[in-house]
Amino acid sequence: MTAEEMTNGYLQRLDKRLWAYGMALNQTVADIIRDYYSNYLSVTEAQWQDIVVLIDSIVQANTRMIHEASDSIYDDGEVSGSLHKLIELANHFATLDFSETPLIKQEEKA
Repeated sequence: MTAEEMTNGYLQRLDKRLWAYGMALNQTVADIIRDYYSNYLSVTEAQWQDIVVLIDSIVQANTRMIHEASDSIYDDGEVSGSLHKLIELANHFATLDFSETPLIKQEEKA
């Protein structure tokens, strides 16, 4: 196998994992919205602002802001369920760790 073939294979696997993480992120945001409107998720106004900043930071690939917004969400109140999953996903984007983890296994099967 040539170096080019190895590189292409790696990039294809990375692309699939990145796609799976993106799908997991989309689903998690939908879960947060659903949980909020179903009264399963109680967040403060400050946490909502931090959630918006966190998602925007992920989209912009701003590592520093991902960490700051994640920390701020914890500082502003309790974190669990889909909100906790969002922070876990954000940390993967901040560290560029798109390894195969149980967090995205279900998304890859879809």
